[in-house]
Amino acid sequence: MYLFSSSGLKILESLSFTKTLFAFDFDGTLSKIVKDPRKAKINESTFDLLQQLGQLAPIAVISGRGLDDLKSKFNSSVGYFVGNHGLEGINSESQKREVFLEFCVSWKTQLERSLKKESSPRGIEIEDKTYSIAVHYRKSRQKQLAKTYILESVSKMEPPPRIIMGKCVVNLVPTGGPHKGVALLELMLKSDTRSAFYIGDDDTDEDIFALSDSRLFTVRVGQKNKSHAKFFIRRQTQINLLLKTLISFLDSTVSKEKGESLGVHKHP
Repeated sequence: MYLFSSSGLKILESLSFTKTLFAFDFDGTLSKIVKDPRKAKINESTFDLLQQLGQLAPIAVISGRGLDDLKSKFNSSVGYFVGNHGLEGINSESQKREVFLEFCVSWKTQLERSLKKESSPRGIEIEDKTYSIAVHYRKSRQKQLAKTYILESVSKMEPPPRIIMGKCVVNLVPTGGPHKGVALLELMLKSDTRSAFYIGDDDTDEDIFALSDSRLFTVRVGQKNKSHAKFFIRRQTQINLLLKTLISFLDSTVSKEKGESLGVHKHP
């Protein structure tokens, strides 16, 4: 369902009547998708609105980026940060993270060996995020060939990684590790919230969208028939409209509650 339809807005407004965690993906959601992921940034107007929202409700950014990289995109904290598809920023066991680190070192070595072959397409880049690996092919002039080559290389890896497809990127994460869905549920406990809103734009966000939990309000940036998200917005440029709408709903609820409270004091 389109989020900004009358039905979608009514359900969205209902989130302001209960304690809700508002969570966002970064790339393709809070920021535009760019050719070089290192240059992705959140614009000032979006950041200002995010901060306003954070004054009214708990907020979180849950991203596939490494945690330090994600935090560097913000000039101040906006709430909770979770990186590496849920592997960083929550109470993950340090012992497991050491094992995940070893996996990623091995995967990177195997990938570098594969990309040195003459048959390897140009324009493939490896991003080492410590606890996961992202293999980008956005710069390749033969994207389909590059994608196929990456997947064939990954299929021979030991130990086998969990593969999460993204927009011109193949993400390799440890099998059995926490994912974005686990992270969101843990953040709900941490923030003592009864419901959660989450918006993302990619297949990496389906770990949240696919959760069978009536407390979750999920939105995808861009309509996709096979997505498990309950709602969608048409494009990333609508993110500011979404933030303004959420702020408006929450502001109205807070004002109403204050008015009722004052009324009680005036008329005991």
